[in-house]
Amino acid sequence: MKKDLLFYYAIVALFFVVILFSVRYIVNTTRVFVGYEESVNPVEIKWQVDESDSVLRIQEPLYLANNYYICKSQTIETFTKKDSVIVKELFSDSTVNKGSVLNLKPPYVVWKNPKNDTLKVFKNEKTLRFVKAD
Repeated sequence: MKKDLLFYYAIVALFFVVILFSVRYIVNTTRVFVGYEESVNPVEIKWQVDESDSVLRIQEPLYLANNYYICKSQTIETFTKKDSVIVKELFSDSTVNKGSVLNLKPPYVVWKNPKNDTLKVFKNEKTLRFVKAD
């Protein structure tokens, strides 16, 4: 009787472990990354980038990868002194991907129109445009 009960609990525990890992696998493989076709309604981002895989969750299932960089028309010279915080976040020496949207620190608002390559970010009363790099 005791062996049967132990076997029953082992099977139940194994069942829950299998469910846990299968749900994690499904969640990780069903991510939709922002691209040309997707649209993003304005969303206020108040959380940091997930450092384990360098993606930003915008809204389920939309994620933003590290492939959007600031437009060439918005160079360091186009920013004013008041925008020095933005310049420091985007182009500081300690950042790996200079000009990437994932370098911005929250809070900011992000949105994107469908069938458009430009991702727009509103931070510190300034609208920034980021273009997907190929």
